[in-house]
Amino acid sequence: MKINRRDALKLTGAATVGGLAAAGAPEKALAWSEFDPPWGMTQKNSLFHSLEPFYPGETLGANEMRISFIGTSVVQRQAQHQNSVFVELGNGDSFVFDLGSGTTINYAAMQVPYSKTRKVFLTHLHGDHTGDLTQLYCFGPCHDGKSPLYLFGPSKSLVPDPIDGTIYDDGVRNFAHHLREMNRWHTESFSFLPTQWNRAEGDGFDIFATELDWKTGDSSKTWSSNPSLEPPFGPAPGPWIAYQYNGVTISFQPAVHDRNGFLMYRLDWNGLSMIFTGDTKPNTFLLDLASQGNGVDVLISEIVVPPDIWAERESGISDTTNQIYQTGLLYARSIQENSHTPQKAFGYILAQLAKAGKAPRLGIGTHFQATNDTIKPALDDIRSWYNGPVTIATDFMVINVSKTQITQRRAVVSDYTWDTPGTFDPRAKYGVYPPKYEDTNPTNPYFPTAPLAQLDESLLAAVIPPCDYDPTSFMCTNPYHDI
Repeated sequence: MKINRRDALKLTGAATVGGLAAAGAPEKALAWSEFDPPWGMTQKNSLFHSLEPFYPGETLGANEMRISFIGTSVVQRQAQHQNSVFVELGNGDSFVFDLGSGTTINYAAMQVPYSKTRKVFLTHLHGDHTGDLTQLYCFGPCHDGKSPLYLFGPSKSLVPDPIDGTIYDDGVRNFAHHLREMNRWHTESFSFLPTQWNRAEGDGFDIFATELDWKTGDSSKTWSSNPSLEPPFGPAPGPWIAYQYNGVTISFQPAVHDRNGFLMYRLDWNGLSMIFTGDTKPNTFLLDLASQGNGVDVLISEIVVPPDIWAERESGISDTTNQIYQTGLLYARSIQENSHTPQKAFGYILAQLAKAGKAPRLGIGTHFQATNDTIKPALDDIRSWYNGPVTIATDFMVINVSKTQITQRRAVVSDYTWDTPGTFDPRAKYGVYPPKYEDTNPTNPYFPTAPLAQLDESLLAAVIPPCDYDPTSFMCTNPYHDI
């Protein structure tokens, strides 16, 4: 079966629906099976490669919203890291939704500065949605993330332990507290460098967590590592609102996934909107959230491959009578029942919204192992219910949204990028506070930093003098006075 650019766009519905521009690469025949064995169609994503390129650093229009898929899979693999969506607005605001393992590598590849990732909205506290928070938190202040990290997420689950009845404090406030303490050694060790802009409301190693009650919609409970920290955006104005500032409203609703304490989010700004469901079983909360106002422009929902495909790929066994395969199939079915949205269910949800006159301008499936052999069956299942514009995301898919069109592109990135050069926080022009561990002695060649302040004399005594191995080095010609 051959598929060219036009065919790929037809699969998404983009070529037939007015108001949606999903441009592709120059006409080139692409086949679902056009690659070498032994991997077959599991090693190609022709849909993604049919899209026109997007180059990081492109200016965003004043009235546009850009959605970048930074991580799109629960299974970690080279082409798809775990889950994160990055939303940029034409007013300069930006928001991170989930931050799974491996995604900070992709943020760096997309040349997203740390200053633009300071507001993180967590759907839930599974590792594939939170795993890279340590990287973001620990290394942001080394770059231009010299302002507090704001976390939003669910309240505690209230599920009693079946053994002793304990109700754990498993909400985002306690999560944030332990994230801060878990990284204490790191944050202190890096605090010989400046970690706060002069006009920032707090330090880059400060955390401010807002707990969103999945049962009542309350958003008034917060925790901060810095009791005097006052966020510039202030408290939310009412129930089921997580954030409202600078023309942006981010609302939330509960969803159904694995355990109590799960949220999905809707962002509204300048007449544009998007929903990110995170992981969830099909539910009417989503129908309600997507039906608000005039509906939603972009609806991003998780979908999962069928249990038999999951069992086969995870076990490497295709013999359906094999006991290992059958056990894997049972577990896959149990996980889907516990947590996830089948492909057809996403089509059904979109169809229900269309029936109510609230179909999104674009539906996007994510949290999905996206290759030719899985994409086509998924789109076929969705199409069994719904014929509107829909696509399947993978890492580095970029969506631009305006009031007149939506474009889908693929980011072109380097495998060898460093962190984003330069400072993008406008407060950088006012300079930084002195570091926590400072040395103001005028003979200090590293003024005002104190690079050796946290090292015991017994350790320093074992240091090989720099002049022994490189007499021309800065460390030799400018000796640190404490040595």
